Amino acid sequence: MKRFLSEDKFQWGIVLCCQFIFIGFVCSRALVSIGMVALLVISLLQNGALELFSKYSHRKELWILSIFFFIVFVSGIYSEDKAGWLTWVRIKLPYLALPIAFVGLKKIEERKFIALFYGFIFTFFASTSVVLANYFLNYEFINESFLRGNGIPMPYSHIRYTLMLTFALFAAVYLWSTKIYLINAAEKWLQLFFIVFSFLSLHVLAVRSALLALYISLLLVVIQYAVVRKKFLQSVGILAGLSIVLFIAIEYVPSLHNKLGFMNYDRIMYEKGQVKNLTDGIRIASIKGALEIAKENFWLGIGAGDLRNEMNNFYNQHYPEIPASDHKLPHNQFVWILATTGISGLLFFLFAFFFPFFYKGNYKHWLFVVFHLILFSSFITEATLEEQMGTAFYLIFLLLLMNHFKK
Repeated sequence: MKRFLSEDKFQWGIVLCCQFIFIGFVCSRALVSIGMVALLVISLLQNGALELFSKYSHRKELWILSIFFFIVFVSGIYSEDKAGWLTWVRIKLPYLALPIAFVGLKKIEERKFIALFYGFIFTFFASTSVVLANYFLNYEFINESFLRGNGIPMPYSHIRYTLMLTFALFAAVYLWSTKIYLINAAEKWLQLFFIVFSFLSLHVLAVRSALLALYISLLLVVIQYAVVRKKFLQSVGILAGLSIVLFIAIEYVPSLHNKLGFMNYDRIMYEKGQVKNLTDGIRIASIKGALEIAKENFWLGIGAGDLRNEMNNFYNQHYPEIPASDHKLPHNQFVWILATTGISGLLFFLFAFFFPFFYKGNYKHWLFVVFHLILFSSFITEATLEEQMGTAFYLIFLLLLMNHFKK
């Protein structure tokens, strides 16, 4: 089949589609969907459907990602609520479409890969600047709202948003440490500025999942630096410095200080048996409820379509004081999968998640490891992949990094 575009224009088209998705992460769910569909369409036009599917069948690191889709799809057989099941199936469709879109893509040229990273970094720089501006314009009110369990207003899910900001930080670290530039070496100062900006911003935004991902990833990077460069004393100094920064932030950054203060209050009230109007308390209740459901449906789960109804039944029975609007689905990715698809689904999920990590030595690249650490650490307190933004973030950067690091 005659190529729709030259390889150079095709790759720039991929960059443009990804940029639509990045902008969508901060302001438009529709743009995320449009960008993902455009990626598939441009790849079909460039390579042809038969060629794409032929290549796809030989790329196990790509078709294995379809497991994320099929464990939910198969659960529809025993889901009573078919409408609810179709909602989750729709969210999982990118696990089929995006790997096919990337299968016909040769290794992205370095300049285009840098442009991709810069697009992501600058999108989050602009968005975070707006978020922080709103925070400082309403400084007293928002800081006081932390004591009631609220936080700084952010686009869509504050957890997924700050996880993306955390990865943007490490994307800038990658560009800075590898000394690769779009135009010239003066860019290193721009890269360094964003590293510092996003590092400080994450402490002000005070989202615990993102801070956990940040410090676990920093620990990994420092250990890798110590082992590879033999800079053990410097690494100890860096870790000591990071510990001091974290202590200062907890004590003197009002948003983070108040967030942890409410977290302690939340814990005390939960231990007294109160859950209503708490944040962590309801999250723990959601996990307990999902585990109860999983116990009764150990092998295959309740089915993705019936999770919400079963969780509502659990809340009504054990926490009748909690209004229906606060009936949260399980705030843990592993427990979510266990409740909906059982232990069999969880094993398939873990296999699909870790296969690309180990495939052809991807784990040897520290940025690939950091990306997985950011996501995996968030699974403890959030069902990160059970939503459009989380799915798109995971798939786009997983596929981009696998493309970039392949030989």
